[in-house]
Amino acid sequence: MKTIFLLILISFGLVLGLLSCNNNSLVSDAITPKELSAWKTLDKGKTTIQDDQLILEEVEGSDGFFLISPQSFQGDLQLNYKVKAMSDSSVLIVLFSASDKGVTERLTLPPLETKGSEFWTWRTHLEHYNLTFNNRSHGNTPFFFKNESPNKRGFYQNTKENIMEVGKWYDVEIGKRGHKLWFKLNDKLIFEQEDCKPLPNGHLMFRISGTTGENVIFAKAAIKDLVISHE
Repeated sequence: MKTIFLLILISFGLVLGLLSCNNNSLVSDAITPKELSAWKTLDKGKTTIQDDQLILEEVEGSDGFFLISPQSFQGDLQLNYKVKAMSDSSVLIVLFSASDKGVTERLTLPPLETKGSEFWTWRTHLEHYNLTFNNRSHGNTPFFFKNESPNKRGFYQNTKENIMEVGKWYDVEIGKRGHKLWFKLNDKLIFEQEDCKPLPNGHLMFRISGTTGENVIFAKAAIKDLVISHE
């Protein structure tokens, strides 16, 4: 009888242990506009704190403007924030789980003299997830893909129509849990993807991009209420 009772206790303990191992609770960090403005920048642009929001703007000679997290996030990740496009050309881009190729947390930035299409070349050599939306001014609709190498994408999705308007605030949710990835806008599911080999870690990058050529319109956008939930 004692033996059976001990076996039941051991089995119960093992079940609890397995449940606790599978319950990957995330730590949530609220990022203030001041903290976000201290992130590393790339290419030409400027940031301005206005009340509870951070304004990102391209400037003369810019070919997009990046904000790059100082931290590399391991495993599961969820982003929640509000965003507003403030000019007709403001393409909004989020790169996450971004790192140099291979099993590494390192993110090597391009040289300061990098410009134009050279930034795109640099990005294609990184492993990352790319979520691009509000890209009407570039003649495109929102898309989501996994970049594995310059010549390989793990998956690619896009929408048939554009989903944002200039001058309006939108609630954004971007998630990576286990093999599942998703993107929601105002609580509406836009993209959902299973990734059998999810990228294990990497940095987070926000980027805005305007239009070039004969009709130059600088990109401008606002971000507020950023919460990063991570392991």
